[in-house]
Amino acid sequence: MNANTMHLGQGDIEPLILRALVRKLIAKNVLSPDDLKSLLLDAARHSDLVVGNNLTEQEALHIVEGDLLPTFLSP
Repeated sequence: MNANTMHLGQGDIEPLILRALVRKLIAKNVLSPDDLKSLLLDAARHSDLVVGNNLTEQEALHIVEGDLLPTFLSP
């Protein structure tokens, strides 16, 4: 195990910490759901989630609304 990566069972703990942090920021009104959507959309637009293909605006929005936002906003 790498010193920079902690593992919890089969998955990394970093995504769990990130989701908890985002939920806490939203609960404290430091980050709004709209701010989160904007951040995730910007990240999706600038990443190569589809190998060898740049995402269109609509594809990025679909990924954010269908996959990413529910992960961060659901309890």
